[in-house]
Amino acid sequence: MPDAICAVFSVVDAAKSKDIAAIYKEGGFPIGISTHGFGMADSSVLELLGFGENKKNITVSLLSKKRVHEFYQALEDRLQITKPGRGIVFSVPMTSATAFLVSLTNADTEKNSDPEKECELAMAQHEYELIITIVTKGNSPDVMAAANAAGARGGTLIHALGLGAQEAQKFLGIAIQPEKDLILNVVHRTEKAKVMKAIGEAAGVNTEGKGILFSLPVDEVLGLRSVTAEERTTEENA
Repeated sequence: MPDAICAVFSVVDAAKSKDIAAIYKEGGFPIGISTHGFGMADSSVLELLGFGENKKNITVSLLSKKRVHEFYQALEDRLQITKPGRGIVFSVPMTSATAFLVSLTNADTEKNSDPEKECELAMAQHEYELIITIVTKGNSPDVMAAANAAGARGGTLIHALGLGAQEAQKFLGIAIQPEKDLILNVVHRTEKAKVMKAIGEAAGVNTEGKGILFSLPVDEVLGLRSVTAEERTTEENA
């Protein structure tokens, strides 16, 4: 069973973007993406959540359990993240990921593993899963076409920048382009493996998209449950 891997989300003021990039470079964290967003609350709530200004820098880091704590410490050392107004950071355990991503997060240089093979990680199953795919900018149509053909029902596209690309190249000998498309698909757990396999074949690390993908547990879903449940019942009775 592969070691535990987490997706670590950090949200800080946009003015701290260069500090975040420096943390990746100095700490040698293997991979992550960075994008911008805006706080959607009044000033008192933003202050309570630790947000100083409305425009935010959002990063998603893919780290082994050990490296998560190192990343937290780097954020604290450089940004004093635990002080009010400095931002927030949290981690979510993955339920599955491609073998390539598992190797990368563990600084593993095994060359015989299948980069598109899905590796199940130690985590209790949830009814729904969030599949996150990161590909070179412009390859999102291939991801969406493959996901939809495999049973996914729509998705969300986010433009972002890659972080830690030099570490990825050092560990596994591949170049990762900085401009990224981030695609989010929520699927039922019975469909997860099929959708991930389809995306990997269409836009995985051995394709032009140079994509990596992983899944996270989803506790509750609104607006999707009734549709998917009804469709599965219809299919079973057909």
